[in-house]
Amino acid sequence: MKTKDEELQNKIVAGGADDSADGLAYKKVFHAITVEPSFNLPFNFADTLIRQIENKEAKSTNYDMRWLAVGIFVLFLGAVIGAILSGFKPNFGAFKFWASYPGLFAFGLVFILFLQWLDKKWVNPRLT
Repeated sequence: MKTKDEELQNKIVAGGADDSADGLAYKKVFHAITVEPSFNLPFNFADTLIRQIENKEAKSTNYDMRWLAVGIFVLFLGAVIGAILSGFKPNFGAFKFWASYPGLFAFGLVFILFLQWLDKKWVNPRLT
């Protein structure tokens, strides 16, 4: 089933006359479509447009990085002010148990380094 717009468009394309407001609007649109534009784009228009978009993206990235740096600075400043105002005293007593397990600490460190090496050697090359 054709809509009213499709019927009107087919009638005007076939050369039929329709003096309604919609008919006149369609005639103006079809006439405007058939007329070639009176301007020409420069030869390097696409390159210039792409360069402008890339510059805008680079500026956006710089802007985001600035906000990230400001956020980290404010977070650090808030932590320092909070520690000063609350009278915080650092205490590493919770980590004293490492002194009685030096072998476990060394094994954990070597195991993590081994996993990193394994990842770089075998997993990452297969992903790319």
